[in-house]
Amino acid sequence: MQFLWKYIDDMIGKGLDFIVIFKLIYFTALTTIPMALPLAILLSSIMSMGNFGEHFELTAAKASGISLFRFFKSLIIFSAFVSIFAFYFANFILTKVDIIAKSMLVEVRNLKPALLIKPKTFYNGISGITIRAESKDEDKGILYDLRIYDHTSGKGNESVLLAKRGYLSQSEDGMVLIMRLDSGVLIKEESSSSLDNPKYPFYQTKFSSWEKRFDLKQFKLSDNFGKGGDDKRFMLPVSELNVYIDSFQKQMNSKKSVFVHNMHTGNYITQSLSSRVYIPFKDSLAKLDSQQQSMMSFTKTLKARNVKNILFLHNSDYEYIKSLKNLFSIELYFKYTFALSCLILFFVGAPLGAIIKKGGLGWPMLFSVILFILYYFSNLIAKKVSEIGKYDPLLVMWTPAVIFMALGVFLTIKAKNDSNLLNIESYNLFFNNLKKRFQKKDK
Repeated sequence: MQFLWKYIDDMIGKGLDFIVIFKLIYFTALTTIPMALPLAILLSSIMSMGNFGEHFELTAAKASGISLFRFFKSLIIFSAFVSIFAFYFANFILTKVDIIAKSMLVEVRNLKPALLIKPKTFYNGISGITIRAESKDEDKGILYDLRIYDHTSGKGNESVLLAKRGYLSQSEDGMVLIMRLDSGVLIKEESSSSLDNPKYPFYQTKFSSWEKRFDLKQFKLSDNFGKGGDDKRFMLPVSELNVYIDSFQKQMNSKKSVFVHNMHTGNYITQSLSSRVYIPFKDSLAKLDSQQQSMMSFTKTLKARNVKNILFLHNSDYEYIKSLKNLFSIELYFKYTFALSCLILFFVGAPLGAIIKKGGLGWPMLFSVILFILYYFSNLIAKKVSEIGKYDPLLVMWTPAVIFMALGVFLTIKAKNDSNLLNIESYNLFFNNLKKRFQKKDK
């Protein structure tokens, strides 16, 4: 539903076949399983155990000598199988589904680019091109009073195309965007390539009709997704993620050893002075004349700048590789924590349902939503903290799982001892007795 609310405007009016829309919704729905499956386990366990407790079936089982763990046995086995499926899904299915869903969404959104251009708004959906239209005919897809800024050269607004009317369409293969313009002018200013004789030639070309074409290969996410250094992690299973993480660690160790070696061999600041005769720096400078002192000062400054540049370059490369390692590590630990969360949230939800003794969609829904929000945001915070790189992703990513595991143990102990920790009726009874006491004192 969230996907439909967000992207419904991008799908309406593009002549999409029902099968295409169904496939897009289907693959997008599969990407929500890592969020939906733990919530389903939590809600269903609270509802089931709450229903048993509400009808005194848990009490009858305990009176018959059946322990709480024996009562949970079949559900624990089922939750373990769900966890195994969750790991299999995250490791083998989600890695393929994610790219399909993103690729289809991008291609559907760009079937009719004219629909994405809003009046009096700059549109930057095409790389290197900015388009602005003052008005628009929604029915015919015609743009009026167009301004097209070309930044493909990387030198600013050297080329500006003005037109009274324009229409955007795509080629049959969807790889080329065709823009047909009427009654306009092309304004172009070229920067000078000479510093001694700077000249800025200015060109102005008027036209009655113009056809401009743009390459849309950039929108084919299925061809580009995974070729970058950071988005490749979404496509890899655990075995390949471990290979990449080991490779990044080896690169970090190699850069560190090379840096230490270069600093010791190429810079006198870090060289050992054990084999040399120590002479105070002030005394050595006093023996030099003014020209030699000036040369020494220049050499010292140059040396310090070289060391600073070496430190900056090494730190930039090292931190970049470290950030990649952290991103791949986060994706690795996510697969494990997602699988384990199904089992952990069962041990949170089942004893919680046994304690509150309420079934249905009332209190179970409230408690499950609150607990899931806490679990979801704790994982989100852990992911963001891990991406910063100041803390070990292994420690940060597993922290929410450990906290909720401890909560599950605590609730299981309370449920085993028939605690009234979250029994609403016990709290009502307590407050009613407290109210009666105050009423007796007033009399």
